[in-house]
Amino acid sequence: MLATVGRARPDTTAVMAAVAELSVVALLYYSVGRLGLLLQFEHTNVSPVWPPSGFAVAALLILGPRVWPALAAAAFLVNLTTGLSPPVAAAIAAGNTGEYLLAAVLLRRAGMRTGLARIADVVLLSAVGGLLAPLVAASVGTAAVSLGGYAPAGMLRTVWTTWWLGDGLGVVVFAPGLLVLHGLLRRARRSPDRGSIPPIVEPTALAAVTLTVGGLVFLSSGGFAYILFPLVVWAAVRFEQAGAAAVTLAVSSLAIWGTVHGTGPFATGTLNDRLTQLQLYSGAIGLTALVLAAAISGRRESEARVQQRTDQLEASNRELGAFTYTVSHDLRAPLRAIHGFARMLATGDGAVLSAEGSRHLETIARNARQMGRLIDSLLDHAQLGGQQLIRQPVDPAAAARAAAEQMGAGGDPARAVDIIVEEMPGCRADPVLLGQVYENLLDNAVKFSRGREPARIRVGAQHGAGAPVYYVRDNGIGFDMRYAHKLFGLFERLHTGPDFTGTGAGLAIVHRIIHRHGGRIWAEAEPGAGATFYFTIGQGEPL
Repeated sequence: MLATVGRARPDTTAVMAAVAELSVVALLYYSVGRLGLLLQFEHTNVSPVWPPSGFAVAALLILGPRVWPALAAAAFLVNLTTGLSPPVAAAIAAGNTGEYLLAAVLLRRAGMRTGLARIADVVLLSAVGGLLAPLVAASVGTAAVSLGGYAPAGMLRTVWTTWWLGDGLGVVVFAPGLLVLHGLLRRARRSPDRGSIPPIVEPTALAAVTLTVGGLVFLSSGGFAYILFPLVVWAAVRFEQAGAAAVTLAVSSLAIWGTVHGTGPFATGTLNDRLTQLQLYSGAIGLTALVLAAAISGRRESEARVQQRTDQLEASNRELGAFTYTVSHDLRAPLRAIHGFARMLATGDGAVLSAEGSRHLETIARNARQMGRLIDSLLDHAQLGGQQLIRQPVDPAAAARAAAEQMGAGGDPARAVDIIVEEMPGCRADPVLLGQVYENLLDNAVKFSRGREPARIRVGAQHGAGAPVYYVRDNGIGFDMRYAHKLFGLFERLHTGPDFTGTGAGLAIVHRIIHRHGGRIWAEAEPGAGATFYFTIGQGEPL
């Protein structure tokens, strides 16, 4: 058996695709560069904006650093066709390529998203691509034309400043449009929606108004340039990044063309004055549109996240409903069987059971009843989350008196319990749930006042910071404030024993009701000196 070892042949298709990609990038850069040369001021080599810088940075961010040779070659050809010598054209091309690579690398490392959906992305593109990276091209290019004898020493500062601002403005004005267009095409490929027709009336109207007003301002004798800012706001608010990039490109192009050809509000004054006004205006238009669009996108994404969490919460509530159904049916069935068979055994065979057996049987029945009460408490607590909160004006004193009367009707007639309900300011609350709050708090106060003769319970209110604070005070056994954080936990009990029965769910239910009303509840106590429970009722929507 013979084995042949050799060098792997390159994939011809991949090589051809790479060559085609580089050729297209180079051709587009060269075309945009020739367009940029048309934007030079008459009888000068000064261009207020260099569109190829925006194209090149966008290409590197979208396609990756592999396309830099195409950009370098195209930049050399563009500069060579302007009459520069090959060494000077090569040096300028090297500076341009260095600028583009530096911008792309720094932006990628900084985590900029090409969709420009965050304000941070717009700031990064403006700071790195518009201010920092152009320093490379401006410095190398100015040095090259100076050494080649194409710029006098007295003009070097102006040449460097114009070069720097022109490249930076090219990135701010032209790169966003390409990046946003790429994002739109990618989303369309991922989720094509062939059945829907995108709205065309409003974008068509926006485009028509922008071109009309922009033409009147910049292609005529002149006008108020900042009248176009409302259109920028319209585009950013209604169409976000796509609208912001499109309007920025349209307005800046009209402003540049008109200024270069001697029309519009920036066509008068010295060359430096015209350049400065135009570049500041174009930069202001671009930044305003992109930042506003990013803010709108951020708000929309935040609303989407809130909606997603709301949907998740609703799903959780549905699962809680299913859990409640399981508890109320599947767990109660075996519990009823345990309790029923224990009762049958006690009735039918109780006479033949030993004292120890009877005691064990009573323990089974007692724990079955306790388990039933725990299930009831768990269901009550769980169902509060799905119960609709109906706010309306409520008299807390009337709710407290109704709860006290109900307790008195079902309480121990042998106990002396003195419940005093004072007049209290009204509030907006769910009357059923507020009644349950007072029932649970009064039941808690009566229970832990056992042994006090008489048990004194006072229900009232006091002035708080902007809202009344309601309270229920007793003279019971109190508790140690070190354990106050356990009071409102489900099935948490600070006192146990035969005199203080219960499941530990009453205060947890009160806490949940108050929380749903947007209020808060707390307690103050001292061992042997009673306890006071305070709560407030929020006036806003339930949480």
